[in-house]
Amino acid sequence: MGRAGQQVLRDEGGLEDRISVGLLARAFPRATVEAVVEAAKAREQRTRMLPSWLVVYYVLALALFMDMGGGRVMRKLAGTLTWAARGVAVVVPSEEALSRARSRLGPVPLRLLFEAACGPLAGPETPGGFWCGRRVLSVDGTTLDVQDTAANWARFGGPGTADESGRAVAGGFPQVRVVALAECGTRALIAARLGSYATSEKTLTLQLLPLLGKGMLVLADRNFPGYDLWGQAAATGADLLWRVGSSFPLPVVTVLSDGSYLSTLAPPKKLARAGAAPIVVRVVEHHLLAADGTPTETFALITTLLDVEGAPAAELAELYHARWQIENAFGAFKSQLKGKGVVLRSKTPDGAEQELWALLCAYHAIRELICA
Repeated sequence: MGRAGQQVLRDEGGLEDRISVGLLARAFPRATVEAVVEAAKAREQRTRMLPSWLVVYYVLALALFMDMGGGRVMRKLAGTLTWAARGVAVVVPSEEALSRARSRLGPVPLRLLFEAACGPLAGPETPGGFWCGRRVLSVDGTTLDVQDTAANWARFGGPGTADESGRAVAGGFPQVRVVALAECGTRALIAARLGSYATSEKTLTLQLLPLLGKGMLVLADRNFPGYDLWGQAAATGADLLWRVGSSFPLPVVTVLSDGSYLSTLAPPKKLARAGAAPIVVRVVEHHLLAADGTPTETFALITTLLDVEGAPAAELAELYHARWQIENAFGAFKSQLKGKGVVLRSKTPDGAEQELWALLCAYHAIRELICA
């Protein structure tokens, strides 16, 4: 690349930029970044102006500055690195070179970085982090708009229609679906799975189940309950407290002392014919109250916690409100970090996935700083 496509900086990173980029270095040390690059087999094959570890930090910086072009973001990053290196010049490649570097890197290193570094943050004293010794988590899904390109429509699909070339005909953008596991006490998104718009939230939730286990209590909204998903989630050893819809069949088997009752989830006919047994659950019904104190909508929750003494119905009904922490987390992630109405900048599916994993990393770094 000729000198016309380069720019040499000597200290153009302001204090605010240094703090922002320093947040990334604090949350994702160089050794961790190098390790995920190696694990993803994304190491550069020859000496380059943009080694893979630096491209990872560049992509993370893009997530912090969603309103800026790639060249400007790299100049901020380069200025900070120059400052940290006490005046050593850093060469900034052209926008085209930065784009090629992102393509070479791919999405896998950023996914591995998120999975390696973005775990639970709540300690025993964190308000809302634990209930009766169990870490309180919530699972839910959302969608993010990606660039209106044929490749993105082909990979992700979306709510609109598409012509023969795969481009949108009327309204809407392609969308990537995200299902995440949030820590209710900190609003940290500690695990996530990505899929196309057509991929159901239940399908992506199944991919998160290996991360669950004893000592966890997982909350979920009424989109999630079903015999298969509930059975597999309960088999992990985690306790569950999920809302069910008004039409969900829950026969009363045994009424308990606190007004809750035992019921069963019946297996689908195909599984029943194969010998699958009903699953015993406990049902907790409660009402929301209007301003004048009159009951309004009835909520029904099902749980694996069958012991009335160890898990009183009133406590479970109150605890379920913590599920909204994941809604708040998604709101902060999509509106405050990414920017409300901002479409992911990448025109390719791999680029969009890379960018989304980087956003999840950057969001976690911010939550970690807040918790600290």
